[in-house]
Amino acid sequence: MTCTAPLQDSVPARAGKKGVILLASGELDKAMLAFEVATGFQAMGMQMSMWFVLYGANCLRKPRSYLSPAKWFSGLRGGAGRVPETDVALQYVVRGLNHDGANHLPLSQLNFGGLGPMIIRHITRRKGMPQLEDLIFNARDMGVRFTICQICVDAMAVSVPDDLIVAADVKGVSAYYLDIVDADYNVTL
Repeated sequence: MTCTAPLQDSVPARAGKKGVILLASGELDKAMLAFEVATGFQAMGMQMSMWFVLYGANCLRKPRSYLSPAKWFSGLRGGAGRVPETDVALQYVVRGLNHDGANHLPLSQLNFGGLGPMIIRHITRRKGMPQLEDLIFNARDMGVRFTICQICVDAMAVSVPDDLIVAADVKGVSAYYLDIVDADYNVTL
């Protein structure tokens, strides 16, 4: 017996669909995958939002030198989602030693003390592929929504928007829950 239903009836409509990507990893390969999926799905008509927790937000942070005072102390100003009155000194140590900026993320495998990401960036440039920072700006330009977890912003002493290369909302876990309840696609990287 053959199926007589037209092919287009078996293909679900993409309009109005929503997707959520939670990026918890601060590793280059996982961040690139998250942004490639987000921009690809957004281009196909799915409304995408990306959530960043803990080290996942590192790809959105402005790249700063280890010797830059802004790297160590700009979190003192506070910002959205921050409660500087409850900060402890170790938060600023973690902030200062943390990788920040799309070009300073390690690889999840074969990092080799920073040599691995340099090799991957060289290969992708040579192949004409977009770099992570390009993927971030493309996602922003396409309308992907960025949200950083409020607890992570406060714990990691991230000053929003001063520390970020793109605009991002700061929301709590209940807002994440509401996002994924309505989502047709949800993934954590």
